[in-house]
Amino acid sequence: MKPWMVFLAAAAVTSTGFIKVCDWVFQCGCDWLWAAADAHCNIHNKTGKHCPFCSFGYSGYAAIFSTIVAVQAAASFLFAWSWRVRLAAALLAFPATFIVLALALGKYTGYWD
Repeated sequence: MKPWMVFLAAAAVTSTGFIKVCDWVFQCGCDWLWAAADAHCNIHNKTGKHCPFCSFGYSGYAAIFSTIVAVQAAASFLFAWSWRVRLAAALLAFPATFIVLALALGKYTGYWD
């Protein structure tokens, strides 16, 4: 499997699951893309805590998503690993990078205080 195929597969998983993982981590109300997506996210509430990922608008959300995909690209293209190792690394980059960013932004915004 070519590195670009590994990258596309990993990025597809991230694209599909990103918003639901957001809900699992922040319990913000987001849902699968084919369901309600962000329609029930707590970012739409006038009061209370707001999802750290959604708090920064579309550009902030895109920056978070792009950071994850960039780490997946690095795992897919930069190392001379077998395609299986590249795929495993690129797929694991999603939850690993997501958790680092979630902890950082959750702390920064005081979401869990």
